[in-house]
Amino acid sequence: MKGKSIKFTILGSGSAVPFENRASASYLLETDGGSFLLDCGFECVGRLSAAGIDPSELSGIFISHKHPDHFMGLIHLLFALKSPFYNRQKPLYISGFKGIEEYFNSFKKILGKWVEPGFDVRFFDKKEIDIADCNFHLFPTVHSEESTGVYIIVDGKKIVYTSDTEYSDSYMEYLQDAELAVLDCAASTEFPVEGHMNYREGLAMAEKAGVKRLVFSHFYPNSADFVMSRLDTDVEFYKANDLMSLYL
Repeated sequence: MKGKSIKFTILGSGSAVPFENRASASYLLETDGGSFLLDCGFECVGRLSAAGIDPSELSGIFISHKHPDHFMGLIHLLFALKSPFYNRQKPLYISGFKGIEEYFNSFKKILGKWVEPGFDVRFFDKKEIDIADCNFHLFPTVHSEESTGVYIIVDGKKIVYTSDTEYSDSYMEYLQDAELAVLDCAASTEFPVEGHMNYREGLAMAEKAGVKRLVFSHFYPNSADFVMSRLDTDVEFYKANDLMSLYL
């Protein structure tokens, strides 16, 4: 990884509405110890292939909430991993919102063996879990009843992913001094969307918390058209595009 120990790639910077070749929410964290998906949207498997990632080598997956543009790629992924082209033996760890295993099992009742990939799949909804060299901390968000954000400590660095959420000062402790924060930007300043933030709210949150690098993501067509050069801030920030990578 070009001499760096952590690589973060945006696999899907969009939402449920296709535009500008943006897949729905999916992100890839690669460390010296493993690789991890943060959410698993509709086109996640194809985006993994485009990024040159073997899905059978994933260490773990975090799913923030039940909405299909964050979850349904998991069904495709597990079906894909049944293929004889893969021969995964090690367990796959899936963490996320409370009740995630029961939610998955509701799909399993319909799809049966097609989402049983032939290796151990372990679900967790605990507030903290260690997978490979990453320490995952889950926190509640203001979006849906079960929605959950995560901050990850790896190699002494903090990476925060809020997934879908409204603005809340309660996130300051999770965002504090983060090396990287990926924040919801599905709302626009002209058209508020319940359960989502706009870029000005996300930037204000990052500035308050001392975030070093900020990525705006999870765009709808009317929330991605802000002009970055007009933002006056000391925070290093980016507008997410699919397959864009940052090295930490």
